Order: sequence, then C-alpha cells, then structure tokens
Amino acid sequence: MKYEELISELCDVIKESENNAALIYEDLEWINQTVDSFSLLSHEKEKVQKKVSNALGLLQHQDLHRQKIERVVNFVCEHNNIDKTKYGLAPSAKNIDSSDEIINEDELEALIKQMQAQ
Repeated sequence: MKYEELISELCDVIKESENNAALIYEDLEWINQTVDSFSLLSHEKEKVQKKVSNALGLLQHQDLHRQKIERVVNFVCEHNNIDKTKYGLAPSAKNIDSSDEIINEDELEALIKQMQAQ
C-alpha cells in the first residue's frame, strides 16, 4: 500500500469519526435536556445524567485517538513530501491536554513502522 492510499483511508476514518462524534454529542445533549423536562425522581434523573456524562467522557477519549491519527497522517505527509491540502487535513494539535495521551516522536515512528510492516 502506498503512503497516499494509506493517508486517504486514514483521512476517511478521521472525517467519519468527526461526523459521528458531532451526531453523538448532539444526541446526548438532547437526551440531557429532555430528561430535565421529564417528571422523574431526582435520583433517576441523576442516573441518566451521569450516563450521559460518562458517554461524553468516552467521546472525548475517542477524540484524543482521532487526534493521534491526524498527527500520524500529518507526520507521514511531511516526511514523504505529500501534499496535505488535497486531503483537507487540519493542522495537528501540538499538544494534547493529558500528558498520558501525548505521543512522542519515538512512538510515532514505531506506529509508522508497524503500519508499513502490515
């Protein structure tokens, strides 16, 4: 598989992930607002709101993984003289909030070597 094909497939995943995340977020917000209008016991509302909050946390975690994929794609493009503009990529975030989620250059190179071996 050529780098361009790999980049194209990863960009499709990134875009689908972004679209799905937006839809999930909108649905969870709607659920959260709708629950407030129901005549439920307060502890039942809190249970639903906690589930919504947990889902939003998982969605945020998923977004961190999407950002990692974007960084790999941008790295591959930059180091192989591939024009990123034809893929509609946003510039990668230079830093991700949680220090546990930062991918360093060695990890990035290992990911690329792993993809090449497949």
